[in-house]
Amino acid sequence: MGLPIQNAPKFKCRLSDGREVTFRPFLVKEQKYLLIAKESSDNNEILDAVKNLVNAVTDGAVDTMTLPIYDLEYLFLNIRAKSVGESVDVSFYCGEEGCEGTGTTKVDLTSVEIVKPSEVDSKIMLSETLGVTLKFPNTSELAKAESMTDENEKLIELLMKGIDTIFDEESVYNTSEIPDSELREFVENLTLEQLDGLNEFFESLPSVAKDVKYKCDTCGAVNETTLKGLQSFF
Repeated sequence: MGLPIQNAPKFKCRLSDGREVTFRPFLVKEQKYLLIAKESSDNNEILDAVKNLVNAVTDGAVDTMTLPIYDLEYLFLNIRAKSVGESVDVSFYCGEEGCEGTGTTKVDLTSVEIVKPSEVDSKIMLSETLGVTLKFPNTSELAKAESMTDENEKLIELLMKGIDTIFDEESVYNTSEIPDSELREFVENLTLEQLDGLNEFFESLPSVAKDVKYKCDTCGAVNETTLKGLQSFF
């Protein structure tokens, strides 16, 4: 007769699109993913660890490749809260000029939210007759761009994945139906002024964020800052 194996409790998390995801806490055998996400300096290695952990605790019910990155990070923080503890101590350098001290504050992970910057129109006119509609790249598309070492190539890849449609006075072209070679040529022929217009949209990418206060242990100054992005909460 084999040893009894306990059943892990189930929890729910609601994503930005209203979808409810059921997950369990991660187990001892899966703790390695948390350690990688916490200690690695490689963005792709961190992302792979997060995706592997989410896949494991949701029994594969979540497609981590097509999930928006901010939903993936939010789900991961909820999993971490139910698995290790709902709060985490985060350290900061003092913000006062001339002070090299640090301060620590306790952050309640259950209070972290997906924050959306001011609304930016996804329809961008490049000229009087030519325009594009934009979308946020998903996790898989961002990972591909992040794996590139050349910053110009990374930018081109993000733009190629972020443009949803291209339109003029006569037609609308869905980029999913356009060969990569043609789409790349379109992106490479954008002017720097047009690029600035597109960047405003991508800079409005939602993210997990939390406003916090902390007191410097050296000078006693009380500082305020915003934790933004998954790695800020480790």
